[in-house]
Amino acid sequence: MNRFDEAMGRLAAELEEAEAPPGIESAVLAEFDRVTRRKISRFWIAAAGSAAAAVVVILAAMHRQPAAEQAPIAQTEQPFVAIPYVLPPAPYERVEVVRMRVPVAALIAAGLPMRTDDPAGQAEADVLVGQDGRPRAVRLVSISSF
Repeated sequence: MNRFDEAMGRLAAELEEAEAPPGIESAVLAEFDRVTRRKISRFWIAAAGSAAAAVVVILAAMHRQPAAEQAPIAQTEQPFVAIPYVLPPAPYERVEVVRMRVPVAALIAAGLPMRTDDPAGQAEADVLVGQDGRPRAVRLVSISSF
């Protein structure tokens, strides 16, 4: 055993019997409680601030959402093309827009101008259907080949 180990052993034996003055323990515990309370209050302040910031961000996103949704629809939406030789709906007639898959050949046969190399393909289209169930106009959404 070297001299350092011997000195540390003696110091440990001396400190084993030593006690802190009576007021030190209560002062240390009181300081611990004060610091812990400060950390807890800082936590709640930070949590409340984060929650308030999240609410502001959500409200801002909700406020901007309708404007963001309207712009792309107006830019990408195609107009309805009237089906040739079909009377347009009367002003008082109720019409409905139905999305369906239509053969490209049927659209070509109806007289709609189609720019596709595959007449056997399918077109996803919005069809304007009159109150009597007849299609009045078509708006192409996409065309796919099989």
